[in-house]
Amino acid sequence: MSNILILDQAPGETRAGLFNQDGTALALYVDRASDAARFARNGALYCGRVRAVEPSLNAAFVDLGLGQPGFLPLGKARGHDKVFEGAAIIVRIRREAFAEKGPLLMLDTASGDDAKRPCPSQVSPAPDFVQRINAKEANVREATREDRETLDDVFEAALCPLVRLPGGGEVTIEPTRAMIAVDVDTASDTRRALEVNNEAIVMVFRHLAMRGLAGIVAIDFAPMKGAKERKKLNTAFTQAVAAQHGRMEAEPLNRFGVAVLTLQRRHRPIAEIMLGKNGAPSIETQALNALRQAQNEHRAQPACAIILQASPAITQWLDTHKDLWAEPLLSRLGGRLTLTSKAEFTPDQFEVIAQ
Repeated sequence: MSNILILDQAPGETRAGLFNQDGTALALYVDRASDAARFARNGALYCGRVRAVEPSLNAAFVDLGLGQPGFLPLGKARGHDKVFEGAAIIVRIRREAFAEKGPLLMLDTASGDDAKRPCPSQVSPAPDFVQRINAKEANVREATREDRETLDDVFEAALCPLVRLPGGGEVTIEPTRAMIAVDVDTASDTRRALEVNNEAIVMVFRHLAMRGLAGIVAIDFAPMKGAKERKKLNTAFTQAVAAQHGRMEAEPLNRFGVAVLTLQRRHRPIAEIMLGKNGAPSIETQALNALRQAQNEHRAQPACAIILQASPAITQWLDTHKDLWAEPLLSRLGGRLTLTSKAEFTPDQFEVIAQ
């Protein structure tokens, strides 16, 4: 049976969750209006200017006009003889930028004369949000009230480093600049460490996919009794790797009970989009949460005017970025939205009132 892709569209942001028929979240996605001018989307076509060619990498760095240059592997494909420093070339985005790394590009030779285009500039936009993320053609539906509550809960869980296992064990997932560290702890679980570790394998793979995490992943399992238990866990781990979708490489457990994965990156992790450098929701995230709650309050009480009271930090973001949210929300609310700054509120605090 097909999976279900649930879309929750709100001013300035669309959230989506891919669920299986049992209601288990498989992947989460966020698309923000503010990112449109900052990030090149998968599938978009650009006329870029070659900034440098690196023979040692057999690749070129291409200016797309978005800050970070794109990375273009050259290989032996047709058209790469036109790639030299200063050249204008047409490229397609294969993978979006993430962290401090620019987008991955591929040369497009079927888009006409490059010299006649402004450069750097976008030639054609990316497919829409659903087309970009719905590669497996799940059944798509707009979120109901219950769906929105489910998405809120799943996103909150996916942004928390701590994952509690049903039996009482714990898994901590900590992305760093170099890798993703995963620690499994028996905590209050009275079962054998092998049982806790087996349960953790399922949860770790689920959360890596759900959070959009990729790259090098080191999993430090709870200490077990001897090589026999490590061998059993390694068998379960190998079977779990084989059952995953997408490209990955895995090294078997070492004698210290640590396994290492390398996962192909598909899209930006939701934490990179939604959290600030301190690991807490960013001001933009809180501002968009406030708008989402205002919209939901209007849905519940359409005859009421909506008052949004928020901290100075949130109201400043909303005032600065009115072009991203004001028109769609005010038209939906019939203009009945009052935004008030509250100096006594903490930076992440807001309140929505219907009256």
